[in-house]
Amino acid sequence: MAISDDLPPQLTKDVKRRSRKRRTVKSKDLEVLISVATRAAHIARDKGFHVVSPEAIRCVEVLRMMRSLPLTPRVIVKTDALRSLRFLATNGNPKIRSESKSLLNHLKAVLAASS
Repeated sequence: MAISDDLPPQLTKDVKRRSRKRRTVKSKDLEVLISVATRAAHIARDKGFHVVSPEAIRCVEVLRMMRSLPLTPRVIVKTDALRSLRFLATNGNPKIRSESKSLLNHLKAVLAASS
């Protein structure tokens, strides 16, 4: 049995192509995250340094989220994120201090890789 020429062409599955351009964070979004972390750290400081408070946990989660974001050197410098993180790196809560130092080192590495 021969295939007729009047049949429609076979359907092919459309594959969505992802663009290779990485999605970056806007400076306003980074400023909001920094302010949320700073406010939570202030509230956690008022409750005590070695108390596991929901605010301290929130601050640490926000800092971890910031570390996983694809940040560009321009956004880091424009938002003055390093100054805010230096302040958090001197916090009395050991978890906040440790996570902010880790994020600070990560951001410095991003800046060093660009130059």
